[in-house]
Amino acid sequence: MKIVVSSDNHLDVNRISPAEALAFQAQYLNQIKADYYLFAGDMFNDFLKTKSYLEGLNDLIAGQVFFIAGNHDMLKNVTFAQLESPLSPCYLHNQAYDFPNSAWRLIANNGWYDYSFSPQLDVEEVARWKKAYWVDAGVNQPLSDLERMNLVPHRDLLWARPTHFSKPRYERVYEMVNAFLGSQRLADLLETYPNVYYTFYGHVHGRHPALTHGHLTYFNQAVGVRRRHEWQAADFENQWLASLQEIKIN
Repeated sequence: MKIVVSSDNHLDVNRISPAEALAFQAQYLNQIKADYYLFAGDMFNDFLKTKSYLEGLNDLIAGQVFFIAGNHDMLKNVTFAQLESPLSPCYLHNQAYDFPNSAWRLIANNGWYDYSFSPQLDVEEVARWKKAYWVDAGVNQPLSDLERMNLVPHRDLLWARPTHFSKPRYERVYEMVNAFLGSQRLADLLETYPNVYYTFYGHVHGRHPALTHGHLTYFNQAVGVRRRHEWQAADFENQWLASLQEIKIN
C-alpha cells in the first residue's frame, strides 16, 4: 500500500485557489495510485472549509483520505466538543484505522502543546504571551494547554534558532514560540512502544529531514507559508510535491 502525507497547506494564507489545488492534488494522487492520502492539519483558518475540501478530495481520488485538525483549522466554525467527536468519515482524530490485509495500524491525534520545549519559562507567563500574540488565542477550548495535552514531536525537530537572534529579547521570542510547537512528553511516550515505526507531524514549517530515534522515524511534510519565506519551490504545486512524504507498507 502506498501512503502519501501532507500538512500545513494554508490555502487561504497562501492565497491559493481551492478549486485549482483540489484539481491538481486529485490528479497527482490518482496518477501515482495512492492508496491513502493523510492530511496532518492546517488547510484553512476555518474547519468547515477544511472538512469540505478534504471530503471533496476523497470523492475525487481512488484512494482514501483521512485528516486531523491543525490549530489554524480550529480557529473558526468548530467547537472543542465537536473536534473531539467523529465529525466526518474522513476525520480521524482520537481514532485508529487498521489497514486491510496487513498488520499495520494508523493512530491519529490532533495533538497540542504543553510548553515542555521551553522548560526554563514560567508557565503562567507563556500563557499570557500566547493570549496576546499567538494565533491560538482564538481557538475555542475550555481547557488550559497543559490540560488539553493530557488528553493525548521531539525537541530535536524544532526550528533552529536564527543567527540574527542575538539580542536577549529575540532569544525570548524564540523560546516562547518553541513552547507552542509540541510536547517532548509525546515523543517520550511514542518511543516507549517498539511497534511504532513512523510518526508524521506538522505545525512546524520549513525543511526538516527525517529524524530517527531508535526504532521510530519522524517525518515532517509541511508546505508552509510563502510570505514567510518558507517555500523552497517557486509555486504552490511544486512546493506541495516537494514536501510530500510517502511510505509503502505490506
